[in-house]
Amino acid sequence: MHSNIFPIRPNHTHLEQTEPRMLKREEVRKLAAALVIALNIAPGKALILSLGQGHEASNFEAVESWVRTALAREQLQPGRFALQTLLPALDSRLHTISETLPQL
Repeated sequence: MHSNIFPIRPNHTHLEQTEPRMLKREEVRKLAAALVIALNIAPGKALILSLGQGHEASNFEAVESWVRTALAREQLQPGRFALQTLLPALDSRLHTISETLPQL
């Protein structure tokens, strides 16, 4: 029987390595930078507690921490597919944060 239910994220196991590899900091930073630019995230510290772990020094570092956590949670490797997946997720998260903290 054919189902009309489609996964949100297609299964790309054939493209992934059999063993998870360590994320390189530069790869995560590039992805975070693309998200910061795409979502027009301002410099500052307002997002540290909402997105980061609390030890970050800037919004960019908070986004970087969020990206690293999201990549691990979703089992994604940095790249175009990860950007396409994380962009709407971070946009939604920022929207939720802005509703909670209107001064952002």
